[in-house]
Amino acid sequence: MKSVLRAALIGAALSHPAQAREFTFLSYNVENLFDADKIAIYDDYAETGEPDAYSPAKLLRKMETIGKVLKSFNGGAGPDIACFNELEMDFTPDSKVTDYAAFLEKYGKTTAQQMLTTGLNDEIRGLPVEALLLKYLEDNGIKGYHVAVGQDEPDFAALASTDKGVHKKGQKNGLFSKFPIKETKSHPTPDARDILEVTLDVEGHPLIVFVNHWKSGASDLGMEQSRRFNAKTLRDRIDQIVAENPNADIVMTGDFNSQYKQSLAYPHMGKTGINDVLGSQGDEKATATATNVAVYNLWHEIPSESQRHSDQYDGKWGTLMQIMVTPGLYDFNGVQYADNSFRVVVLDGVNAVVAGKLRIPDRWTNLGKGSGASDHFPVAAQFRTVADNDVAKKLELVNPGKPPANGDLAPVYSVLKPSDCPAFTADTASKATERMGEIFRVKGKVSSKRPLLIEVFGKEYSLWTSNKESPALRPVRQLDKGADVEIVGILSSHKGRMQFLVEDPSWVLKAGKS
Repeated sequence: MKSVLRAALIGAALSHPAQAREFTFLSYNVENLFDADKIAIYDDYAETGEPDAYSPAKLLRKMETIGKVLKSFNGGAGPDIACFNELEMDFTPDSKVTDYAAFLEKYGKTTAQQMLTTGLNDEIRGLPVEALLLKYLEDNGIKGYHVAVGQDEPDFAALASTDKGVHKKGQKNGLFSKFPIKETKSHPTPDARDILEVTLDVEGHPLIVFVNHWKSGASDLGMEQSRRFNAKTLRDRIDQIVAENPNADIVMTGDFNSQYKQSLAYPHMGKTGINDVLGSQGDEKATATATNVAVYNLWHEIPSESQRHSDQYDGKWGTLMQIMVTPGLYDFNGVQYADNSFRVVVLDGVNAVVAGKLRIPDRWTNLGKGSGASDHFPVAAQFRTVADNDVAKKLELVNPGKPPANGDLAPVYSVLKPSDCPAFTADTASKATERMGEIFRVKGKVSSKRPLLIEVFGKEYSLWTSNKESPALRPVRQLDKGADVEIVGILSSHKGRMQFLVEDPSWVLKAGKS
């Protein structure tokens, strides 16, 4: 796969030696990157001073990981365009930043690390998280970004409400670009974050980028109604742009909380937002030759279904992070997609938990000093500028994408062997908060049946599974207290209690009386 991709990119570069400038596009859900103002709409990110609570030091640690992901692009200089989901909405808007160049100049004699540790004060606490992230990247050689963010309005009534039924929106979308920003618009949409529209000046060519974060619950029929509205917001705006310029270069990206093949994966939903309303599909030739709005989803660029994944839920791989393009990206005018360049960004030891052949997202935890990255792998693609000024000439496709044959979601854990997992030792237990998200072989004894707990090295851990209907823990639940248990489990936590997630029946290695 990598050799084919490399050859394709080299061949494309040779075909356009003087006319092309390649650039990198990243889409990244950073899983609740919250600021330091002590105001948070989610309890997990309220700064209480407790050891396992969110804090400025944990914000810094989280930005360190984001910085490592971005540094993996362009020899450490970072991607040319980075689109972010789950930047915290600023609940202290009196301290908002609009002139980012002036902001960087003001804090030029200090660093983000100092600002969030020894130099922390009320002024710095009030800064929006996108400004702090920009400063951290600048300090670490990832420079030159212009910034745009969604203009979502903070809901202070929802923040103050204790009613769990109240919709609480605490995040926004953002875009960092090394190309100048010509125009920014923010489109409100029901039950979701504003869709951010940014027009970039890419070497004199306009590129329109939409950053999305649709309503959650990909498999939930009720939530799909909201996603239909989200999709209509986006589609109506794209139709308007293409009516004015049929050859417009448009990229749609972000966390759509939908599978790229949502209609096939969940046929009970009927009409889906992403496939039926927006029109995302897998026939690349149809998009490349279309004269109207034809949306191609870049997940179809990856040939193997088992490699198409950016996140996981209930033992199945998901594709919630997406990049989609319109026909303008296939002509020889302005900006062009670099065919077959779409990829998932998986970095061992940075944003991925490794166990044998298995790689899963290393999601963030506030426990201890804080660790992990995000519950989503980012996705990326290459684009280029072309100077032919020829809208009739179309990119010659290599292995063009085709619609999927079925809606099956690939299993996550089928490649995992128990022998791939290290033993959970006394030393590991003493450093558990630093090993969150990792997969271990664990030996213990049942210490409680309701709730289901096991004792390991003198400490109790919950046993849990993501899917309440899963039979994975049934053999353990049938045991008496004191019975020996050996399992494979993902070390995690819930409401302050450490736990092991047992995600597959094969993960119960031994369940018998002592």
